[in-house]
Amino acid sequence: MSPVAINERVHRNRQTDDARLLRERTLRLLRTEIEFISNKSFRTIDRELEREVLAGETSFEVATSPVPKSLPSHLARLCETSVLTPEQEQELFRQMNYLKFRANALRSRLNPHEPDESMVVKVECLLRAAQAVRDQLVKANMRLAISIVKKFVTPRNSFDDMLSDGIYSLIQAVDKFDYDRGFRFSTYAYRAIARNAYRAILKRQQESARSVDEVNESNLDSATARPESAMDVQTWMRLRGLLSQMMGHLDRREQLIIRCRYALGAHRKVKTFQTIADRLGVSKERVRQLEQRAMTKLRTLAAQLNMDELLGASLS
Repeated sequence: MSPVAINERVHRNRQTDDARLLRERTLRLLRTEIEFISNKSFRTIDRELEREVLAGETSFEVATSPVPKSLPSHLARLCETSVLTPEQEQELFRQMNYLKFRANALRSRLNPHEPDESMVVKVECLLRAAQAVRDQLVKANMRLAISIVKKFVTPRNSFDDMLSDGIYSLIQAVDKFDYDRGFRFSTYAYRAIARNAYRAILKRQQESARSVDEVNESNLDSATARPESAMDVQTWMRLRGLLSQMMGHLDRREQLIIRCRYALGAHRKVKTFQTIADRLGVSKERVRQLEQRAMTKLRTLAAQLNMDELLGASLS
């Protein structure tokens, strides 16, 4: 193959790869969810802002300010950005939502089968600029998030956990804030962060309560486990037979409850009262009453057996 032919082949392959990559970028943009707060002012195109964004001339950096020396270094870095003035805040929220609005409008013109590279580049630039503005809004309100989550710190809810939840809530608040309603973002963010902090604490309390229940129920497994070192196989089989006979004196609901509560038979895991109640279609308290009734029957039957004589040979 001649050098000319080789160069033409390389050029065609490069064109094919470029076309494939451009199509992938187009499809990625079409799949991206762009959320923004619309405003009637967006009907007028901000050509100056778009020109600066596309030329890479726009800077969304907010001035920094001294932070308290008492803060740890990792928190101090989060709080370096100055608090915004009302005017700065309004303008940044306007820019962020406008840039997303324009990116969404231009994206609707993209054709994945015949992608326009210049349009793809413009949409990508607008989205990056919107992300930069969003980052600055989050940084400028980081002190607020820290001050709020401090109020929810307890021995069971560490500052780091609460701060992580608070930052996530702050980011969500930035995305959902409507700057055109006339009140400060701090008012909106305070309520959002505090509300989500309450929910996070409640969720952890519920998870902790479930864990305690599981630990308590797992102890029942140990209590009903076979003590292999203390009794031989023959004695254990006799005990199982006696237990099966006693279970036969219970009605069907009582048998199910005892098997579920003590992991007997096919039940390999202890079930909670609520799980059994859902299965039987009764209340949790009713299941508790039926368990107590069944245990009373079993104790009465066990009292009639000479258990000491049964176990004596294996334990001696």
